[in-house]
Amino acid sequence: MTAPLQSILGHLEQLVAHDTQNPPRNLNPESSLFATLREALPGFETSIDDGGEGCLGFLATRGTTDTLFNVHIDTVPATDAWTKDPFTLERGNDRAIGLGACDIKGAAACLLAAAAETDAPAAFLFTTDEEAGSSVAVRRFLETSPRYERVIVGEPTQSIAVTRHRGIYAGTLTLAGEAGHASQGGLSAVHEAARFITQALTESWAKDDRLNFGRIEGGIKPNMIAPSCEIQFGLRCMPGENPDPRVERLRVLAGAALETDTTRFWGPALPPADPEARFRQVELNEYFYGLDIEVGSPVDFWTEAALFSKAGLPVAVLGPGDIAQAHTADEFVLYDHLTTAYNAYLKILTDG
Repeated sequence: MTAPLQSILGHLEQLVAHDTQNPPRNLNPESSLFATLREALPGFETSIDDGGEGCLGFLATRGTTDTLFNVHIDTVPATDAWTKDPFTLERGNDRAIGLGACDIKGAAACLLAAAAETDAPAAFLFTTDEEAGSSVAVRRFLETSPRYERVIVGEPTQSIAVTRHRGIYAGTLTLAGEAGHASQGGLSAVHEAARFITQALTESWAKDDRLNFGRIEGGIKPNMIAPSCEIQFGLRCMPGENPDPRVERLRVLAGAALETDTTRFWGPALPPADPEARFRQVELNEYFYGLDIEVGSPVDFWTEAALFSKAGLPVAVLGPGDIAQAHTADEFVLYDHLTTAYNAYLKILTDG
């Protein structure tokens, strides 16, 4: 095992040991996690922006640089399907196993190891609220942050630079029925939901735009006609596509039973649909080619990189791990991915 990998795993072990599950997002500026980060970053100036409810941005800077690295260090909750202690890093033959090892504490560990290898200027923004879909920390940072020539967001891309990904829209539809005794028949909100979902999934765009119905809740008991049913859904449109026509089509399909509809979360695609943003991303590809860092195809998952791009900053997603391992029980990251990400981060840091 190489010295850099040993360093990375040492940092990753410490990071995994901190419970940063989101929800419940039980973090505050005094949490021991931040003491760990400060200890790993000697010579850095640090500050914490507290957006409330555990939405924190930890900024660490050394000198002045053109590049900002951003990594979220919150994780999804550990489920009962875990067969190991999720907060104790297990080192296998070719992988490290632990909650957040893939998504995305592995990237944070790579950054900490790379920062120790060079005295080059650096800027790291670690955030705690990505997994709950609020992105308060990044949004607050963008309101007052200095401008950077480029931003690197750590997410599981198998250590390949990605400059395009889908947007995300999450919404809730509530369908109404008429309460009554099931023996008499009548308008059931649950039946209307089943009809609506069946129709929606046959739309020509449903598969391509990753239409997903993630939660359905309604009714009271089997002998009662359901008076209400809530449906939570999501869409992931490609760059340049607007989700609004799709959402409007869903409203039409819901028909007269539609009682309310709300937007839970909307994140733009990377890049947003304007020529200047697309040009910035093309220039960023050239930057990576010049450093001999592999550039990959667009990915289907959404990241907070889109928020940086919308704010006018060239941004790429680059981090160890495979998205197929994110949010899974016994989550792991391959050593090869960690080493490749470390080398890429080190090139970017020393390039300035």
